[in-house]
Amino acid sequence: MSNDVILEKAKEMLNNNINSNLYYKVYSFATENINGYIDYFDLKNKSLLTVGSSGDQILNAYYKGCRDITLIDVNPFAKYYINLKIAGVISLTYQEFQEFFCKNLSEKNNKRYNLNLFKKLCLTLKEIDYDSYYFFLYILNNYSCDTITNILINDDQDKIKVIKTINNYLYDEKSFNLLKKTLNDFNFNFKNEDIRNYKSNNKYDNIFLSNLCTIFELDELKKLLIRLKDNNLNKEGKILLAYLWNINYFSEEINLDWIPIYNMATTRGVLKDFITEHYNIQGIYDIAFNENKQSDLVMIYKK
Repeated sequence: MSNDVILEKAKEMLNNNINSNLYYKVYSFATENINGYIDYFDLKNKSLLTVGSSGDQILNAYYKGCRDITLIDVNPFAKYYINLKIAGVISLTYQEFQEFFCKNLSEKNNKRYNLNLFKKLCLTLKEIDYDSYYFFLYILNNYSCDTITNILINDDQDKIKVIKTINNYLYDEKSFNLLKKTLNDFNFNFKNEDIRNYKSNNKYDNIFLSNLCTIFELDELKKLLIRLKDNNLNKEGKILLAYLWNINYFSEEINLDWIPIYNMATTRGVLKDFITEHYNIQGIYDIAFNENKQSDLVMIYKK
Protein backbone atom coordinates (compact mmCIF):
# COMPACT_ATOMS: atom_id res chain seq x y z
CA MET A 1 0.00 0.00 0.00
CA SER A 2 1.49 3.36 -1.05
CA ASN A 3 2.07 6.21 1.40
CA ASP A 4 -0.54 8.36 -0.33
CA VAL A 5 -3.15 5.60 -0.10
CA ILE A 6 -2.43 5.13 3.61
CA LEU A 7 -2.77 8.86 4.27
CA GLU A 8 -6.02 9.03 2.31
CA LYS A 9 -7.28 6.03 4.25
CA ALA A 10 -6.38 7.80 7.50
CA LYS A 11 -8.24 10.93 6.43
CA GLU A 12 -11.31 8.93 5.41
CA MET A 13 -11.41 6.97 8.65
CA LEU A 14 -10.99 10.08 10.75
CA ASN A 15 -13.67 11.97 8.84
CA ASN A 16 -16.05 9.05 9.31
CA ASN A 17 -15.33 9.03 13.03
CA ILE A 18 -15.71 12.80 13.35
CA ASN A 19 -18.99 12.85 11.45
CA SER A 20 -20.69 9.75 12.78
CA ASN A 21 -18.62 8.13 15.54
CA LEU A 22 -18.62 5.11 13.24
CA TYR A 23 -15.76 3.40 15.04
CA TYR A 24 -16.09 5.03 18.44
CA LYS A 25 -12.82 5.59 20.32
CA VAL A 26 -9.95 3.54 21.65
CA TYR A 27 -9.09 3.62 25.35
CA SER A 28 -5.73 5.17 26.20
CA PHE A 29 -5.27 2.71 29.11
CA ALA A 30 -7.25 -0.17 30.58
CA THR A 31 -10.04 0.69 33.00
CA GLU A 32 -9.77 -2.55 34.99
CA ASN A 33 -7.19 -3.85 37.45
CA ILE A 34 -5.36 -6.27 35.15
CA ASN A 35 -2.64 -6.72 37.77
CA GLY A 36 -5.36 -7.84 40.19
CA TYR A 37 -6.53 -10.81 38.11
CA ILE A 38 -3.77 -11.76 35.69
CA ASP A 39 -2.07 -14.24 38.03
CA TYR A 40 -5.25 -16.35 38.12
CA PHE A 41 -4.30 -17.36 34.56
CA ASP A 42 -1.39 -19.50 33.35
CA LEU A 43 0.01 -17.34 30.55
CA LYS A 44 3.67 -18.31 30.19
CA ASN A 45 4.20 -19.79 26.72
CA LYS A 46 0.41 -20.07 26.36
CA SER A 47 -2.06 -18.62 23.86
CA LEU A 48 -4.52 -15.79 24.50
CA LEU A 49 -7.54 -14.33 22.72
CA THR A 50 -8.48 -10.97 24.20
CA VAL A 51 -10.50 -7.85 23.67
CA GLY A 52 -9.19 -4.46 24.77
CA SER A 53 -8.48 -1.47 22.53
CA SER A 54 -5.91 0.09 24.89
CA GLY A 55 -3.50 -2.78 24.31
CA ASP A 56 -2.85 -3.15 28.03
CA GLN A 57 -4.28 -6.67 28.09
CA ILE A 58 -1.74 -7.86 25.52
CA LEU A 59 1.20 -5.89 26.97
CA ASN A 60 0.57 -7.29 30.45
CA ALA A 61 0.10 -10.81 29.06
CA TYR A 62 3.36 -10.55 27.15
CA TYR A 63 5.07 -9.28 30.30
CA LYS A 64 3.85 -12.50 31.97
CA GLY A 65 5.35 -14.67 29.26
CA CYS A 66 2.45 -15.14 26.82
CA ARG A 67 3.81 -15.35 23.27
CA ASP A 68 0.77 -16.25 21.13
CA ILE A 69 -1.71 -13.39 21.38
CA THR A 70 -4.75 -12.48 19.27
CA LEU A 71 -6.56 -9.21 19.85
CA ILE A 72 -10.11 -8.84 18.56
CA ASP A 73 -11.70 -5.41 18.40
CA VAL A 74 -14.50 -3.84 16.40
CA ASN A 75 -12.50 -0.60 16.17
CA PRO A 76 -9.86 -0.57 13.37
CA PHE A 77 -8.02 2.26 15.17
CA ALA A 78 -7.11 -0.18 17.95
CA LYS A 79 -4.39 -1.87 15.87
CA TYR A 80 -2.73 1.47 15.10
CA TYR A 81 -2.89 2.70 18.67
CA ILE A 82 -1.52 -0.53 20.15
CA ASN A 83 1.37 -0.54 17.70
CA LEU A 84 2.08 3.07 18.73
CA LYS A 85 2.16 1.94 22.36
CA ILE A 86 4.49 -0.97 21.62
CA ALA A 87 6.84 1.35 19.76
CA GLY A 88 6.67 3.71 22.72
CA VAL A 89 7.79 1.01 25.15
CA ILE A 90 10.67 0.01 22.87
CA SER A 91 11.90 3.51 22.01
CA LEU A 92 11.05 5.82 24.92
CA THR A 93 12.28 6.00 28.46
CA TYR A 94 9.89 5.27 31.31
CA GLN A 95 9.41 9.00 31.91
CA GLU A 96 9.00 9.80 28.21
CA PHE A 97 6.41 7.05 27.79
CA GLN A 98 4.33 8.57 30.57
CA GLU A 99 4.73 12.05 29.11
CA PHE A 100 3.58 10.89 25.67
CA PHE A 101 0.62 8.73 26.72
CA CYS A 102 -0.56 9.90 30.17
CA LYS A 103 -3.00 12.77 30.56
CA ASN A 104 -2.70 13.15 34.34
CA LEU A 105 1.07 12.98 34.71
CA SER A 106 1.17 16.62 35.79
CA GLU A 107 -1.21 19.57 36.07
CA LYS A 108 -0.48 20.41 32.44
CA ASN A 109 1.32 17.75 30.44
CA ASN A 110 2.26 19.53 27.21
CA LYS A 111 4.27 16.58 25.87
CA ARG A 112 1.29 14.31 25.32
CA TYR A 113 1.10 13.14 21.70
CA ASN A 114 3.68 15.73 20.62
CA LEU A 115 5.87 15.46 17.54
CA ASN A 116 9.22 15.61 19.31
CA LEU A 117 8.54 12.45 21.29
CA PHE A 118 6.88 10.85 18.27
CA LYS A 119 10.11 11.34 16.33
CA LYS A 120 11.88 9.20 18.94
CA LEU A 121 9.55 6.24 18.35
CA CYS A 122 8.45 6.69 14.73
CA LEU A 123 11.17 4.58 13.07
CA THR A 124 10.40 1.71 15.42
CA LEU A 125 6.70 2.12 14.65
CA LYS A 126 7.48 2.07 10.94
CA GLU A 127 9.32 -1.25 11.35
CA ILE A 128 6.49 -2.73 13.42
CA ASP A 129 3.65 -1.73 11.12
CA TYR A 130 3.82 0.53 8.07
CA ASP A 131 0.15 1.53 8.16
CA SER A 132 0.31 2.50 11.83
CA TYR A 133 3.36 4.68 11.18
CA TYR A 134 1.76 6.69 8.38
CA PHE A 135 -1.55 6.89 10.18
CA PHE A 136 -0.01 8.58 13.22
CA LEU A 137 2.41 10.59 11.09
CA TYR A 138 -0.65 12.15 9.49
CA ILE A 139 -2.56 12.48 12.77
CA LEU A 140 0.20 14.14 14.78
CA ASN A 141 1.17 16.51 11.98
CA ASN A 142 -2.39 17.71 11.44
CA TYR A 143 -4.20 17.67 14.80
CA SER A 144 -3.64 19.00 18.29
CA CYS A 145 -3.68 16.74 21.34
CA ASP A 146 -7.15 18.01 22.26
CA THR A 147 -8.48 17.23 18.81
CA ILE A 148 -6.88 13.78 18.76
CA THR A 149 -8.50 12.86 22.06
CA ASN A 150 -11.80 14.32 20.90
CA ILE A 151 -12.02 12.21 17.75
CA LEU A 152 -9.91 9.13 18.39
CA ILE A 153 -9.20 8.40 22.06
CA ASN A 154 -11.47 8.06 25.07
CA ASP A 155 -9.96 10.70 27.35
CA ASP A 156 -11.58 9.55 30.59
CA GLN A 157 -8.18 8.49 31.92
CA ASP A 158 -7.49 7.38 35.50
CA LYS A 159 -4.90 8.96 37.76
CA ILE A 160 -1.30 8.04 36.99
CA LYS A 161 -1.13 6.14 40.29
CA VAL A 162 -4.00 3.92 39.14
CA ILE A 163 -2.52 3.36 35.69
CA LYS A 164 0.78 2.23 37.20
CA THR A 165 -0.84 -0.03 39.79
CA ILE A 166 -3.16 -1.88 37.41
CA ASN A 167 -0.47 -2.52 34.77
CA ASN A 168 2.47 -4.81 35.61
CA TYR A 169 4.62 -3.32 32.87
CA LEU A 170 4.14 0.25 34.14
CA TYR A 171 4.42 -0.43 37.87
CA ASP A 172 7.94 1.00 38.04
CA GLU A 173 10.93 1.72 35.80
CA LYS A 174 12.41 -1.74 36.38
CA SER A 175 9.21 -3.44 35.17
CA PHE A 176 9.00 -1.14 32.14
CA ASN A 177 12.59 -1.88 31.14
CA LEU A 178 12.03 -5.60 31.61
CA LEU A 179 9.23 -5.49 29.05
CA LYS A 180 11.31 -3.25 26.77
CA LYS A 181 14.05 -5.91 26.53
CA THR A 182 11.66 -8.53 25.16
CA LEU A 183 9.39 -6.52 22.86
CA ASN A 184 11.56 -6.36 19.73
CA ASP A 185 10.29 -9.76 18.64
CA PHE A 186 6.70 -9.11 19.67
CA ASN A 187 3.90 -9.85 17.23
CA PHE A 188 0.18 -10.08 17.83
CA ASN A 189 -2.66 -11.10 15.57
CA PHE A 190 -5.36 -8.47 15.07
CA LYS A 191 -8.94 -9.31 14.16
CA ASN A 192 -11.10 -6.31 13.28
CA GLU A 193 -14.50 -7.67 14.17
CA ASP A 194 -17.10 -8.04 16.90
CA ILE A 195 -16.28 -11.04 19.08
CA ARG A 196 -19.96 -12.02 18.90
CA ASN A 197 -19.39 -12.67 15.19
CA TYR A 198 -16.05 -14.49 15.62
CA LYS A 199 -16.27 -17.69 13.55
CA SER A 200 -12.73 -19.03 13.79
CA ASN A 201 -12.03 -22.48 15.22
CA ASN A 202 -8.60 -21.44 16.50
CA LYS A 203 -7.96 -22.77 20.00
CA TYR A 204 -6.64 -20.72 22.92
CA ASP A 205 -5.47 -21.50 26.43
CA ASN A 206 -6.99 -18.28 27.78
CA ILE A 207 -9.68 -15.83 26.68
CA PHE A 208 -10.22 -12.36 28.22
CA LEU A 209 -13.62 -10.73 27.72
CA SER A 210 -12.78 -7.76 29.93
CA ASN A 211 -15.92 -5.80 30.83
CA LEU A 212 -18.03 -6.71 27.79
CA CYS A 213 -20.40 -8.36 30.25
CA THR A 214 -21.68 -4.90 31.22
CA ILE A 215 -22.94 -4.17 27.70
CA PHE A 216 -24.26 -7.64 26.79
CA GLU A 217 -27.54 -9.11 27.90
CA LEU A 218 -27.03 -12.18 30.10
CA ASP A 219 -28.51 -14.58 27.54
CA GLU A 220 -26.30 -13.03 24.86
CA LEU A 221 -23.24 -13.48 27.08
CA LYS A 222 -24.20 -17.09 27.77
CA LYS A 223 -24.48 -17.86 24.05
CA LEU A 224 -21.05 -16.32 23.47
CA LEU A 225 -19.53 -18.36 26.31
CA ILE A 226 -21.01 -21.58 24.94
CA ARG A 227 -19.55 -20.89 21.50
CA LEU A 228 -16.12 -19.90 22.82
CA LYS A 229 -16.02 -22.94 25.12
CA ASP A 230 -16.97 -25.35 22.38
CA ASN A 231 -15.03 -23.85 19.47
CA ASN A 232 -12.10 -21.87 20.84
CA LEU A 233 -11.01 -22.97 24.31
CA ASN A 234 -8.37 -25.62 24.90
CA LYS A 235 -8.83 -28.32 27.54
CA GLU A 236 -8.29 -26.83 31.02
CA GLY A 237 -8.35 -23.37 29.42
CA LYS A 238 -9.87 -20.37 31.18
CA ILE A 239 -12.17 -17.50 30.20
CA LEU A 240 -12.29 -14.21 32.05
CA LEU A 241 -16.03 -13.86 31.51
CA ALA A 242 -16.72 -10.76 33.59
CA TYR A 243 -14.99 -7.81 35.20
CA LEU A 244 -17.28 -5.79 37.47
CA TRP A 245 -16.37 -2.52 39.15
CA ASN A 246 -17.19 -1.53 42.73
CA ILE A 247 -19.55 -4.45 43.06
CA ASN A 248 -21.15 -3.54 46.41
CA TYR A 249 -21.97 0.03 45.44
CA PHE A 250 -23.36 -0.87 42.04
CA SER A 251 -25.40 -3.79 43.31
CA GLU A 252 -27.13 -1.46 45.77
CA GLU A 253 -27.42 1.74 43.79
CA ILE A 254 -27.73 1.20 40.04
CA ASN A 255 -30.77 0.23 38.04
CA LEU A 256 -30.21 -3.51 37.71
CA ASP A 257 -32.32 -3.60 34.56
CA TRP A 258 -29.81 -1.23 32.99
CA ILE A 259 -26.76 -3.45 33.66
CA PRO A 260 -28.28 -6.90 34.28
CA ILE A 261 -25.07 -8.68 35.25
CA TYR A 262 -24.87 -6.69 38.51
CA ASN A 263 -27.98 -8.52 39.68
CA MET A 264 -26.01 -11.36 41.24
CA ALA A 265 -28.99 -13.57 41.95
CA THR A 266 -30.05 -13.58 38.30
CA THR A 267 -26.47 -13.78 37.04
CA ARG A 268 -25.67 -16.86 39.13
CA GLY A 269 -28.76 -18.55 37.73
CA VAL A 270 -28.16 -17.77 34.06
CA LEU A 271 -24.40 -18.39 34.16
CA LYS A 272 -24.34 -21.19 36.74
CA ASP A 273 -22.43 -23.51 34.40
CA PHE A 274 -19.75 -20.92 33.68
CA ILE A 275 -18.86 -19.20 36.97
CA THR A 276 -16.39 -21.81 38.19
CA GLU A 277 -14.15 -19.26 39.96
CA HIS A 278 -14.75 -15.77 41.27
CA TYR A 279 -12.46 -13.35 43.10
CA ASN A 280 -12.81 -9.99 44.74
CA ILE A 281 -9.76 -7.89 43.92
CA GLN A 282 -8.48 -4.42 44.75
CA GLY A 283 -10.66 -2.08 42.73
CA ILE A 284 -9.91 0.99 40.67
CA TYR A 285 -11.71 3.09 43.29
CA ASP A 286 -9.70 1.40 46.07
CA ILE A 287 -6.41 2.27 44.38
CA ALA A 288 -7.40 5.85 43.64
CA PHE A 289 -8.48 6.56 47.22
CA ASN A 290 -6.03 4.36 49.17
CA GLU A 291 -8.64 1.87 50.31
CA ASN A 292 -8.47 -1.91 50.39
CA LYS A 293 -12.06 -3.03 50.17
CA GLN A 294 -11.42 -5.55 47.36
CA SER A 295 -14.35 -3.92 45.64
CA ASP A 296 -13.99 -5.20 42.07
CA LEU A 297 -15.10 -8.69 41.05
CA VAL A 298 -13.82 -11.06 38.38
CA MET A 299 -15.67 -14.17 37.26
CA ILE A 300 -13.81 -16.97 35.52
CA TYR A 301 -14.77 -20.15 33.69
CA LYS A 302 -12.35 -23.09 33.64
CA LYS A 303 -13.01 -25.86 31.14
